[in-house]
Amino acid sequence: MADLEVKTRMSPLQLAIIIATSMMGISGRVMQPILQASGHGAWLAVLAGAALYYGAAWLMIKLGERFPGESFAEYLPRLLGRWPGGAVVWLFVIVLFMWTGLALQGVSREVTFFMFDRTPFEVVEAGLLLVCAYCCLQDWGTILRVVQLLFFTALPPWLFLLFLSLLRFRVINFLPLWPEGAVDVAAGALRSWTIFQGYECVLLLLPLVYKGNFKPTRAVAGAFALATGLFLLRIVLDIGVLTLEGAENAPYPMLTIVRTVEIPGTFLERLDTYFLVFWIQGIFASVTLAMYFMAQSLTRLYRLADHRPFVLALVPPLFLLGDATHHIRVFEGLRTALMWAGPAFSLGVVPLVFALVWWRGRSRDAGRGKGL
Repeated sequence: MADLEVKTRMSPLQLAIIIATSMMGISGRVMQPILQASGHGAWLAVLAGAALYYGAAWLMIKLGERFPGESFAEYLPRLLGRWPGGAVVWLFVIVLFMWTGLALQGVSREVTFFMFDRTPFEVVEAGLLLVCAYCCLQDWGTILRVVQLLFFTALPPWLFLLFLSLLRFRVINFLPLWPEGAVDVAAGALRSWTIFQGYECVLLLLPLVYKGNFKPTRAVAGAFALATGLFLLRIVLDIGVLTLEGAENAPYPMLTIVRTVEIPGTFLERLDTYFLVFWIQGIFASVTLAMYFMAQSLTRLYRLADHRPFVLALVPPLFLLGDATHHIRVFEGLRTALMWAGPAFSLGVVPLVFALVWWRGRSRDAGRGKGL
């Protein structure tokens, strides 16, 4: 099938930017499951999670390299069969769909609480979703440049304001450094998928990456290193400013931390407003990428030429899901389902597929050897 979507190819560095942007568009409450599982050892859980899920990303890259020029939505139906291969692609789409619904819920609630307290959640959610859909309707070259622009313009001031929050850090709140048991760290590492999600896009984007100065594995490692540093900073701030108990129960921990910063004698007031403005841009980039990956995966699976109809079809159910998760029971249920489905795809399905490919290749080589 002719590739009518790709206007340009991308470098390994651009792949790293895409992955890092997908990871950094996180909601304010995304750290709470890790803190609840690991307590003061949450920082160790983040490090362990980074190693665990980078291993999954490395395996995805190695799997894709065995099928050059094809995305996983193209070679999986041929490898596993039409229905099993399609089910794996749909699992990838469903995981992204659930994550996007939670992201829309988080940003709409925090924006309305801190900026537009009289505006209904649905208005903010619909506005963000429509803007993301409009960007997603463009070709990949345009989306890539938009994401790069936001990465270099919105991320630095966002990080600067986050670093300012270290002024409120108290060492006594962060102690003790070591957890009571390794089981808690392992549980937190598994739950850290919710912060490292986004690397799965290598299954779809690897055919677009040309060989540059860095291998894709190194580029992805750089994205993980950058994201891990950010998440460690979040853990330090959550516990060091709010205390462990406060961080576990605060409804808006990230913005609450930034709001506590006071710089006497300057014109800067309400730093949380500035922080929120830059944070929204990160969420916009992450949601746009997630919608594009969902639409493009289905386009490749069903061998269509245009991803735009799928983008339009995704908008109504995403809005309904984001609106439904404002109910606490739906929110908790969806978050629990996501914390099971995401790791199951990366740590269960992908290794099994890779093992199948490796076994078939080994059997084929053994058969050729006997033939000789």
